[in-house]
Amino acid sequence: MDWEVEVEGDDQSSSYESIVSTVYDELAPVYERVFLRLSQYYRHVYNELYEVFRDYFDGVKIHSKVLDLGSGTGVWTMLLRKRGYHVVSLDISRASLIKCARSRRCSDPVQGDAVKLPFKDGYFDAVIAYGSVFNHIVKSEDAFREVSRVLSNGGYLLFDADNLICPDMAYEALLGGVSMMGFLKGLISGRGGHVGYWYGHGSEAIPLRFFTIKEILSILRSYGFEVVNLRGIHVVSNVIPSRIHQWSYGGITKLASVLYSLDDILGRHVPFKYMATTFLIISRKLGS
Repeated sequence: MDWEVEVEGDDQSSSYESIVSTVYDELAPVYERVFLRLSQYYRHVYNELYEVFRDYFDGVKIHSKVLDLGSGTGVWTMLLRKRGYHVVSLDISRASLIKCARSRRCSDPVQGDAVKLPFKDGYFDAVIAYGSVFNHIVKSEDAFREVSRVLSNGGYLLFDADNLICPDMAYEALLGGVSMMGFLKGLISGRGGHVGYWYGHGSEAIPLRFFTIKEILSILRSYGFEVVNLRGIHVVSNVIPSRIHQWSYGGITKLASVLYSLDDILGRHVPFKYMATTFLIISRKLGS
């Protein structure tokens, strides 16, 4: 039996969106095994995300209707539904949503693009966008605008975003993974944007957008959000380049485990949290 997945709001003729969709369609069968079980680096990220998730969704700070933006195969959707929330799961990858539906994690899967959400104004009480969702969207401002539109006044946006100005991006700039000009621009001016960080896909490539703290705070303010809390993930442990850390074993994992204890302390404090590889941000839409 094939599960029907509603297709809304996305023009799949767009080259960029099509490439992203194809990559995550291919990753769907193995995503959780690769990123949640095999990688110490990503397990640490997801543990940090879960700590904040549990605080907000178990603490009844959020009401009933939640949009899981960039839901993938539905890990966060499943956890939300177990807590009694009505969840709409939106992703650009059809294969991910089919897996989500077949596993009975998603009751309302919608294939779509975050820059053109197929929902009415103020429909959701909260939006969760875990997994560097906004980094995968070149026109990130359009996505933040849309999230603000579909979120009710006082509603929460919980998301993580990868930081341009941190030791790991300095490594990547030296190794050619990130545009050196883009990195230096962000370092000097505080402006981030699309800096040409690519994952190969055949003869294609996917741009990822990285943010400076100045930029992400400015975007949130411009679309009517206040920051409730901001913490850093991989604050000290990012002295280990992520391209090594993500798939390492043995001595590297032991060193990383020691550094994680420092991450947990320093990631809550200025200026250390602003040098983290990833920002974890809880924001709230101001009322009119």
